[in-house]
Amino acid sequence: MSAHTESRRDYILYAILLSIVAITFFFYRLPPVLADRTETPPYAYFNVLAQSFLQGRLDLPQPPSTVDLTLHDDKWYVPFPPLAALLMTPWVAVFGGVETVLFAACMGAINAALVFLMLQGFAAQRWISLSLKGALCLTALFAFGTVHWYMSTQGSVWFVAQVCTVTFVALSVFFAAYHDAPIPAGIALGLAMLGRPNLVLTYPLLLGIAIQHAGEKEPANKKGYLLRWILSSSIPIACAAGSLLVYNGLRFGNPLDFGYLTASVDPKVSANLQTYGQFSLAYAWRNIKVMLFSFPIWNTIRNRITPSGEGLSIWLTTPAFLFIFKALRKSPILIGAWISLGLLLIPLITYFNTGWYQFGYRFSLDFIVPLLVLLAFGTGERMSRMFRWLILGSILMNAWGTAWFLDLF
Repeated sequence: MSAHTESRRDYILYAILLSIVAITFFFYRLPPVLADRTETPPYAYFNVLAQSFLQGRLDLPQPPSTVDLTLHDDKWYVPFPPLAALLMTPWVAVFGGVETVLFAACMGAINAALVFLMLQGFAAQRWISLSLKGALCLTALFAFGTVHWYMSTQGSVWFVAQVCTVTFVALSVFFAAYHDAPIPAGIALGLAMLGRPNLVLTYPLLLGIAIQHAGEKEPANKKGYLLRWILSSSIPIACAAGSLLVYNGLRFGNPLDFGYLTASVDPKVSANLQTYGQFSLAYAWRNIKVMLFSFPIWNTIRNRITPSGEGLSIWLTTPAFLFIFKALRKSPILIGAWISLGLLLIPLITYFNTGWYQFGYRFSLDFIVPLLVLLAFGTGERMSRMFRWLILGSILMNAWGTAWFLDLF
């Protein structure tokens, strides 16, 4: 391929990325504007925590609310890991504050572009036969056909935390696939862990990508390459885990204490939390039911069908996810994606909280990247008509859910 052709291809790619960011940001920003809910909500916290970081402290001196905060030694702390606050810190340092609803929309738009880059990375390695049109369709599915849409219109602590972690999981897969770069991939996954520590369980997908790369090298180099890849990628992940332990130790005097057990959580879940702890099989059926089998209800007050607030089945929220079962052939990447998906489900199924209050199962963002990888490998070069209809149905469903969550009707 000539240098001119490569340059032209790069310009086209940049134009597509900018278009994805602009279009996605517009549709993430518009619903809060229509609902007149653009101001930072009282449960944002990360913006206040960013200000505390700049003042050299880890607590919130004057929290706007104490819901889901942890009181320790007469100080209020945000129990959630600090990734979003770290990302907001430069913004707060420059502008003196941050509108978290705007921040969420920006991060969500960036995520859409990163998902497209991730898919292009697989296509560039010729591991998938996904066309440019197919990659754009899957990007649209992610941006507007999953819970990522309504979650990126919120500025509250729960939603912002998860939206920010998607950024770095997608980056880690992109670095592993397109650049075969274990250190950047490990750094990106380590940063994701600073938002959701359980996302370290995405590592089997990265390992599957490394094994795929190794399989394309000379036989004498395969084992050494793979060992170097694992070591190089694991060091930044271990550093991220260590930093979380230090962060907890500085806050609560116990490296393993995130502060969840003593947080001022909703009474609906506090009893179970004190009885069974943060993780227990006692929560399994309830979480499985919300994730897979929850349906809309008849709202007698509004005299219409609405979500229950507990959540909706992922098959209803994003029916296009049904096509992951087309990715069942043997491949290191697919095996890694399936293993990551299975491992990520374990802490979610045994977690004390279903994600309430929500439109769809918001914790599905934790495993959205492995799901997208499975869809990309199962789609093929020519996207079936059925799959296109399911993508459209997913987008319409999440448009309804976003409007419902923001009380637009």
